[in-house]
Amino acid sequence: MTTLSGSGITVDVPSGWEGRIYAKAAADRPSSVSGAQAGPGPGSGSAPADNAVLHVASFPLPPGVGDYGGGATEQMTNKDLLVVLMEHGRASVGTALFSAKGIPRVTADDVSPTCLQRMLEGQGGVQKFFTVNQRAFCLYVVFGSHARRVRTVPIVNDILNSLSIS
Repeated sequence: MTTLSGSGITVDVPSGWEGRIYAKAAADRPSSVSGAQAGPGPGSGSAPADNAVLHVASFPLPPGVGDYGGGATEQMTNKDLLVVLMEHGRASVGTALFSAKGIPRVTADDVSPTCLQRMLEGQGGVQKFFTVNQRAFCLYVVFGSHARRVRTVPIVNDILNSLSIS
């Protein structure tokens, strides 16, 4: 595992996975980690930034991936996972959509083939909205295989258990 940190978000990236954190407003490239190597890179640090985005993937993330994984989900195999954490800005704090408090966990029953930004055959997804430390987020997870979700949900929750937001 490698720890990735930036924009007030810290997460453990499993060995062999890739991860990046960036702020939507930043012109710099995202902080990234590939496999067991981590580097601070531009845009890293501990100061929270509005609209931070986190990607953690079990497969190589291509350049130019959209905030919700566009350009990457099409390359997923049935064994792959993509975890996205998308900040929605301070104005969303206190709204009904973001009323859940704390980092959520995922169950197999949460995963649906219709809960995807782009529906691709065989894939499943889950989307949860929440607030932590006066910051509003959407957790979006794409499962390369909806059918394998019972086996892969614990992997997602291990990542979420390592996640901290300041």
